[in-house]
Amino acid sequence: MDNIKEEPTIKEPKINEAASYNTRLGLAYLQQGNRSLAKRKLLLAMAQAPNSANVNASMAYFMEKSGDMDKAGKFYQKAMALAPGAGTQLNNYGAFLCRQGQYREAEKYFMKAVNDVRYDHTAGAYENAGLCIMAVSDDITAATYFVKALEQDPSRQQSLYELVTLDMKQGKFKEALNHLQKHSNLCLNDRALLNLAITVANKSGHPEQEEAYKLRLKNFSENTGGHNEYNTNNG
Repeated sequence: MDNIKEEPTIKEPKINEAASYNTRLGLAYLQQGNRSLAKRKLLLAMAQAPNSANVNASMAYFMEKSGDMDKAGKFYQKAMALAPGAGTQLNNYGAFLCRQGQYREAEKYFMKAVNDVRYDHTAGAYENAGLCIMAVSDDITAATYFVKALEQDPSRQQSLYELVTLDMKQGKFKEALNHLQKHSNLCLNDRALLNLAITVANKSGHPEQEEAYKLRLKNFSENTGGHNEYNTNNG
């Protein structure tokens, strides 16, 4: 599930500066596809700061990307043990479990993450929980999580897209339109949301609103490049 997000790097006041630098380098090399250099830098970071939750979480991410799920799981668990109750590590492990298809177990860790009062990315954990639970067709719970994500971070386009899509799936066209209008700043500046809004306005019997969205989309397409799409494949 590529749309499940984690935070492989965090600020860690006690972390050795060299270890922090090598961790960032390792993750950068991993993103570039150079796994040999990535592993070399992460192993160096591990030698410099073996008890850093951040370094262990980064090594876990590397192992996961390399296909060694057993070692990945162990490193994620060690990261959590080194930073008990830390939202970042709980979210990361939840993301890992979700990508492994352990959806309900992953949900538990996302909820533990949002209970960390020091964690400032709870909106992301709620969004992850919603995306993960969609995989088991628990649409009501998923919608609740997307609502919470938007309450905590009104800029989350993915959460709005999924929430509106779930409303439409259940035939709640009025609710879908209300959500789009409530977050009009997101809707009016995103192609995927505008396309969705056109359908919602049509289904809910608001032709004037439908035409307004179409006009906005036309003007938007003429004045901007690219195309926004969201990954809704939760399998």
